[in-house]
This record gives sequence, C-alpha cells and structure tokens, in this order.
Amino acid sequence: MTTAVISNQVSQKQISDAEKILPMWKIIFSQFVEHRMAVAGLIIICFYVAIALSAPLIKKITGLDPEKQNPLSRYQKMMTTSQASSSQKEDAITLFIQNQPDQAKTLQDEIVAKNLIQVVRSEDALFDLVNKDSIEMKKVISQLEAPAKAELIKITKSFEVFHLFGTDELGRDVFIRLVYGTRVSMGVGVLVAIASALIGLLIGSFSGYHGGIVDTALMRVTDALLSLPTTPILIVVAAVDLDKVPGARLIVSTSNENIMKLVVILVLFSWMQAARLVRASVLSLREREFILAAKTMGAKDTTIIFRHLFPNVIAPLLVSVTLGVGNSILYEAALSFLGLGIQPPTPSWGNMLFNAQELITEAPFLAILPGLQILFVVMSFNYLGDGLQDAIDPKAIRR
Repeated sequence: MTTAVISNQVSQKQISDAEKILPMWKIIFSQFVEHRMAVAGLIIICFYVAIALSAPLIKKITGLDPEKQNPLSRYQKMMTTSQASSSQKEDAITLFIQNQPDQAKTLQDEIVAKNLIQVVRSEDALFDLVNKDSIEMKKVISQLEAPAKAELIKITKSFEVFHLFGTDELGRDVFIRLVYGTRVSMGVGVLVAIASALIGLLIGSFSGYHGGIVDTALMRVTDALLSLPTTPILIVVAAVDLDKVPGARLIVSTSNENIMKLVVILVLFSWMQAARLVRASVLSLREREFILAAKTMGAKDTTIIFRHLFPNVIAPLLVSVTLGVGNSILYEAALSFLGLGIQPPTPSWGNMLFNAQELITEAPFLAILPGLQILFVVMSFNYLGDGLQDAIDPKAIRR
C-alpha cells in the first residue's frame, strides 16, 4: 500500500513537472520580454515602420508634398502657418477653371453681379479674389451662394499650410520630408541587411560544409574584402557613373538609380560578417549526429545544407540582420551626407543632414530632427539585436 502511494505521488510530480515545460518559442519570448530596452527598441521600430508604410496616407490627409517648394516661407519655425505664393494661388485657380469651367464661370459671374470685389475683367474675378488679403477673401467667399462655393473653399484652404516642424531652405515642409525620408532610409537599411544576410548565408554554408579548396577560396575573398577600408571604398564606388558601366542601364533605370545604386554598393561590402558567422556555425554543426545520419540515408549535399544546416544557423543570423540594419542606415546617412547617396529631391535622413550643414546656425532644427531619427532607429535596432542574442543564446535560456 505504501509503495502504491509513493508511486502515485511520483507520477503526479512527473505530470506537474511536464506541465511546467514550455515550448521553445515561449521560453525565447519570455527571455526577450525581460530585456526592457529590446522591447522598447522593437516598439520604436514598429512605430517607424508604420510611418514608412503610411507615408502616402499621411500625405493625402495633410495635403503636404515633400517636393513642393515655397520660397516665400523659407526657414519657418515649428508650429507655424505659411501662405502660398501668388503664382501658386493662380496655378490652383487655373487648374480649377480648366477642370470645371462651368462652375468657375458661375462663381465669376456671381462675384461680378454682386460687386463683391473690384474687377477689370469678369474672367479674372477668381484670380483677383485669391490675391486679396486672407481675411477679406474669406469674407467674400462667405457671401457666395453658387454650388461651386464648397470647391472654392477647399482650394483656398490649401493656400494656408500648417508646418509642424517648420520648413527648410526651399520652403518645403520638414515633417512630410521626414516621413518620406523614413521610407527611404529604413527601406535601404532593411533591404541591404536582408540581402547581405542571404548572400552571407549561402557563401558561409557552402564554405563551412565543403571545406578544403572551396572554403579556402571563399574565405580568402571574404578576408580580402574585410581588410578594405569600408568608408573610402564606398565613397569611391558611389561616385562611379553608371552610364560608363556596360550593361548597367539594363538593370538600373534613371528613376531609381540613386536608391538601387546605393543598395548594391552597400550589399557588396556588407555580407562578409554574416558569411563568417554562418561558416563558424556550420563548422560545428557538420560533425553532429543528425548530419551524419542524413548522409548515411543518402541525402545530397544541397539537401543537407538547405534542410538541416540553414534552420540551425537562422538564430545567430537573425541577430546579425538586426545589427546590420543599423549599420546600413548609418552608411546610407554618411554617403548621403557627403552628397554621394540619395540625391535630392528624394528625401532621406542623410541628405536632409547634408542640406542642413551650412544652415546649422540659422535653422538648427533642420539638422537636429533627422539626426535624432537616425539616433533613435539605430539604437533601437542595436538593442533589438542585443535582446534577441540574449533570448536565443542556449547558455542564457532558463528552462
């Protein structure tokens, strides 16, 4: 009887211990959540990704254009409103007359009939109206009764632009340029990091698995590229004219030349660290029992590499990708700051810094704002990589 009771207690203890065992993903998640800075970094990254993806929506809601210039509102301070120039007002009215001639004529005739403003020619009534003082213009519009009044009000509202972060040296809104700069800078950083990781994964896997001449040849090329001074090489390669490179125009068009050229340059000099990391992991994995079992069962080398080695090196490679995004953003910012990266009018954080370097005393916010974005994003990716490294590291996992 005593033996049965003891056996029952042991069985219950084993069941309770089994219930406490968590899946690996839950263990990694709980480890990651404990790293507060990594969680904060992930939240900030998600915030910037959301901004980058919703840039067209933000543009539509605010009515702001990252390339629209207004020389009359240069260096506007934060939280200020600027007025459109006379030419911009006249262009808007001209477009309205071209698109809706009947409604425009109705408004012109009503203005002349009610003698709301003094006009020389009735066909110029709308032009004379929008060139009036803002208060007087709104007063006249309020007295109109034509159905097209709503459309005219919509047009005149676009003449006043609220600038959350002020304007730059060409009168362009800084806020919307930062939003679109997020798309470019983060897009380039993520694309370069992923492409570099894939190249490094392939080269490192084949080098570590096959060894011998293949390993020697691939690693000597990797070491040679690692020994080069990265920044000067990037500057020299970025200055190359693609029109003088045979076949380059078949791959890269003039519309996306700046972005694609920068991505290719950064990828060419960013895959080596990932390759060495993967090779080191594969060297320790290729002698394991499950690899020997796969060979014994007749699995091909490509099958072993893609189905057995790749899944086991993804964890350290993921950490490398997150850290690589921050480095890629910094390189993009550095090249754009030197005038060799993303070229205006396409906004990026780097070329916004480049444009602000001569205006640091007149408008310091033009340099501070993009600089802060680079700082926040790079630190966030670094903390995220640090948190993933702690969470994935088998030695740090508490089971």
